[in-house]
Amino acid sequence: MIRLGLIISAFAFVLAVIFSAYGWINTEPGAQVPVHFNLSGEADSYGSKTEAFLFLPAILLGITFLLAIAPNIDPRGKNLRRSRPVYIVGWIIGVVALAGGQGLITWTAVGGGVEGEVMARGVGIFIAAIMLLLGLVIAKARPNFFAGIRTPWTLSSDLSWDKTHRWASRVFLGLGVAGLAAALLLPPEPVTIGLMAALLVSTLGLVIYSFLVWQADPARETLNPDDADEDAGV
Repeated sequence: MIRLGLIISAFAFVLAVIFSAYGWINTEPGAQVPVHFNLSGEADSYGSKTEAFLFLPAILLGITFLLAIAPNIDPRGKNLRRSRPVYIVGWIIGVVALAGGQGLITWTAVGGGVEGEVMARGVGIFIAAIMLLLGLVIAKARPNFFAGIRTPWTLSSDLSWDKTHRWASRVFLGLGVAGLAAALLLPPEPVTIGLMAALLVSTLGLVIYSFLVWQADPARETLNPDDADEDAGV
């Protein structure tokens, strides 16, 4: 699992460094570079060359380091390893987003433009794709502190964890499919805003659901990290 993640990160990091190097070479010393954009495709924040071309690759390295050591520092590390599909999908989403973000910053820094509609549609498709991917794998997550829907109630009740993640799979799959269709066929900016709102509302709903299941679980608050691994037969 970790080896695959490191390979993915290596490709993403090399790509981000190529983007950064190209941008650094082709912008003037002291230039202020767009580093953040609104849904209309307009730059709404600027930074130095250091911020524009070094920050995201550094974050990518930091996230890779954290993900690589997580199974060794998570008290439920064995369960985290058993959550491989969720972990790898999350890893891919994180590093691809950072490398893609660096590509966008470089493109605009060297004079490229992004139309607002293209930006909004791209963000909408990306959010919907994330939901769809998570919906496909999230039910396979086992209780751990790094991957999945980690509330005080899912972490202290296997029943709450299992039921919450099964519902999360249905919710995210539905939102992902509907979101992709909407992002491709409807005006992109309201769709993107709607997807963000739907993600927030559905996440809040799952948190509340995890509490309700935990409340009805007679075995709640009896599970410790070692028990989680033993119950899983690992």
